[in-house]
Amino acid sequence: MPPTWHGNRPCRPTRPERVGPWALRDLHYDRYLRYASLLLPVADACTAIKQAFDDIAARWPTILATPSPAACAWQAVRRRVRSMAGPLPPVAHLSEPEQDVLVLHLVLDLPEAEVAELTGTDTAAVHMHLCSVRATPRP
Repeated sequence: MPPTWHGNRPCRPTRPERVGPWALRDLHYDRYLRYASLLLPVADACTAIKQAFDDIAARWPTILATPSPAACAWQAVRRRVRSMAGPLPPVAHLSEPEQDVLVLHLVLDLPEAEVAELTGTDTAAVHMHLCSVRATPRP
């Protein structure tokens, strides 16, 4: 059963066995939407998040068995948004984690701890990527 939508924030399905992925989406929805809206029109950003979580819901038991379901969710959202937005030439020389940190921390102004929580990594890794981004010469 697909989720229903009320305004910009989707409602989770009522079937209890599918609450897990929707709870994860609800936890980070505003941040996912800010990220997606930076790269896409708002309607497309909402669509990208919905499609990413439809994919996640279909694979939820496998994702739940991973060390970080939040990391899997972030990667699915990022992959869907980036496939719709296309490449980001100004940061194409950076690795994906560095691009994530750059956009989430330096552009969207999320604290390092929130970036870590959202991307399913730890704060030390976020800090390391920030140092790397700052040390990388610009093309």
